[in-house]
Amino acid sequence: MSSSRKDRAGHRLLFLFLSVVLLFRLSPAADIPYVWTGVDRVVAVADLHGDYDRFVFILTQPGVGVLDEELHWVAGKTHLVQLGDVMDRGSVSADNARGIFDLLIRLEKEAAAVGGMVHALIGNHEEMNITGISLDYPNYVGVGQFVGFLPDSYRKAKEAKYLKTLSPEERKTAEEGGLDVTTDGNLASFWQKIIDSHDPEARKAYVLGFNDAYGDWLLQKNVIIKINDVIYVHGGVSEAFSKWPLREINTVMRTELALFQGRMRDPQQYRHPFKPKIVYNPDSPIWYRGLAKGSEESTRSEVDRILANLGARAMVIGHNFFSFNGGSSTIVEKDQVARFQDRVWIMDTGISGSYGGVPSALIYDKGDFKVWGETEEVAHRTAVKLPPPQILPPKEMEDFLRTASVVGRGPGPGGRTDAWRLTLEAGGTVRTALFKYIDRRRPDPLADSYKYEQAAYVLDKYLILGYVPPIVEYRVDQTPGALQAFVANSLSEADRKAQHLDPQDPEVFEKSMTDLRVFENLVYDDCQNEKDTLIRRDDWKIFRVDFSEAFAPKKDTVPHCNIRKCSRLLYKKLNGWDDKTVAGLMAPYLNEEEIRALNARRELIFRYIQKLIEVAGETNVLFD
Repeated sequence: MSSSRKDRAGHRLLFLFLSVVLLFRLSPAADIPYVWTGVDRVVAVADLHGDYDRFVFILTQPGVGVLDEELHWVAGKTHLVQLGDVMDRGSVSADNARGIFDLLIRLEKEAAAVGGMVHALIGNHEEMNITGISLDYPNYVGVGQFVGFLPDSYRKAKEAKYLKTLSPEERKTAEEGGLDVTTDGNLASFWQKIIDSHDPEARKAYVLGFNDAYGDWLLQKNVIIKINDVIYVHGGVSEAFSKWPLREINTVMRTELALFQGRMRDPQQYRHPFKPKIVYNPDSPIWYRGLAKGSEESTRSEVDRILANLGARAMVIGHNFFSFNGGSSTIVEKDQVARFQDRVWIMDTGISGSYGGVPSALIYDKGDFKVWGETEEVAHRTAVKLPPPQILPPKEMEDFLRTASVVGRGPGPGGRTDAWRLTLEAGGTVRTALFKYIDRRRPDPLADSYKYEQAAYVLDKYLILGYVPPIVEYRVDQTPGALQAFVANSLSEADRKAQHLDPQDPEVFEKSMTDLRVFENLVYDDCQNEKDTLIRRDDWKIFRVDFSEAFAPKKDTVPHCNIRKCSRLLYKKLNGWDDKTVAGLMAPYLNEEEIRALNARRELIFRYIQKLIEVAGETNVLFD
């Protein structure tokens, strides 16, 4: 038997053995897809090395068109491929691998909801962190990444020791600053010394922390995928590995990484040594550099054979960074990244700020390749704004909220109400909403309820004001609550004042704020809270959110919330107010005492405006 046949027989036996192991440890991974056909558009982004901001910068560019300004998926059925190396070698100012992983995990759900896909491929730096050797290499694991993946208990214990080394004044300053390594140089130096010391306890904490947080997720990912007739892989495929079926490459890699991961977690159970076929192999698809080296003339025939073995017309890779004109280039052009007559695309353009390269993406669009690559400065000069998401009328937004499915979930704006920020999908459309579920109604002394939010919206509709974003009853899993449309692309009134921004139309803006003051008195809510008054940047329309503590059973106006003017339309609605009709509308949300107080406040406010008209004259009080 020839040596090549022996090699093939050997790796097939290993494949069978490892597949059995994988079946017991990671049975779902055995069925992970790795080939897709009929995909019109693919966006590939290579090595990020912790630079979350540049990754977001790329995906939000109009020429790439994957995310909107709120960082939500707007690419429809596009496939996004991240070619690996999310981790390591990040700079102090760009060292947020964890943030990149979290974004990818969220986008997986958002893309899938509308027929798209996100593929996070395993790179050699992911391999090194899963197996625990990344800390052996100087300047691989930066302080931000190291601290970001530590278990909270270990991190807090070390930070407590750090604080004891400071003077009382320094300790107070450090605690007030939140112990952030990006802003506290002394804290960063403290952690850097721990990294440099090769402390085995710190190493174990980091590796286990990373694997617990993201290692298991990464073990559900592929090393190599094929979309249409294009191969996507981190490093490249050598001729030897091109003879392996793609399924074998992915399954063996995942299984070997799982064994290394198991050894880190439980050395006794995985104490028997084994010789990996792919992990740490310098010619493996995550380490191979042969397609980026040497002359095209001498290796063209080899590339022909590799692609023929893979049944592909092209290959897209990262891993092989090269400098652009000594760092002076501000754009990436096709001839810089394409080799072998556009059959190999090398997209590691040094995206991370620590490399000083150029952000880039390779876009496959209905069979054609297009390179996008610009520095922030160029993009700022040439950017074309994406159209804002379509603004739905209240009734249509209510219908969307009622029928939408939850495809993503994250923390909301915080506060006692603790709303969840949900990503919703219905009919191929993706939007964001806040889910409010706290329901402590009066006579509870800490009244706080989404029912009061709903009451405010119903009353807002009755008065035809349009201040309160649509809100509907909703249930997330077994949790009842209310779902409220998120006001995208907005800023608060507090931020507007802090930034000294003038309204587009000061007169219209002031009139709208004046009627809002009347409404806040009517529902008895704090009109001094300018953080809950939102201004949509597109048209400067005013919204008011968070009425979870409103409708107190008080028959008076709100202290320090004076009314001086009112629109004729609102005055007319207050005059035509019907107590019984309003009581019927409010009954599902307010108790009888709260409803009586609401009707009493309406009477008081209306009489007060009448008095203003008598004193100052109608033209000085009412406006159109």
